Amino acid sequence: MHDFDDTDLRILRVMQTDGNLSVSDVAARVGLSQSPCSRRIARLQETGILRGKNIELDRRKLGFQAVVVARVKLDKHDKEALVAFRHEITLIPEIQYAVLLMGAFDFDLHIVVRDIDHYQSLLHNKLASLAGVREIESSVVLDVVKKTNALPI
Repeated sequence: MHDFDDTDLRILRVMQTDGNLSVSDVAARVGLSQSPCSRRIARLQETGILRGKNIELDRRKLGFQAVVVARVKLDKHDKEALVAFRHEITLIPEIQYAVLLMGAFDFDLHIVVRDIDHYQSLLHNKLASLAGVREIESSVVLDVVKKTNALPI
């Protein structure tokens, strides 16, 4: 763990709620002047605690009406099989989030698609043909109840 104090934590709390704030706005919200706040932000970036800013696009306004969670079970679990599968899923732009799991399935993929026909095509033409795939279980997301990247600091 890195050496940081309560002021650093206040800066991180403010910045993770709105990454578009200027240094002046962050400084005002945490009770610092601009220069020390700027130095602290720079230090947090240099140590890797603060890692960039993300812009979230409205998927629906861009024509992606559905999100599917696909759970994938591989037929092999050796290093080569895992490396190959991990690489192949990075090449599919519809997969937004992929995690390696411990349990009944090996991977959890969050996939954005225009509609169910788009997913069916993706499933048959790409996902099912990936090397080592034994089973895929798919669920359509009906509603996002909570979505955050904020850490409970």
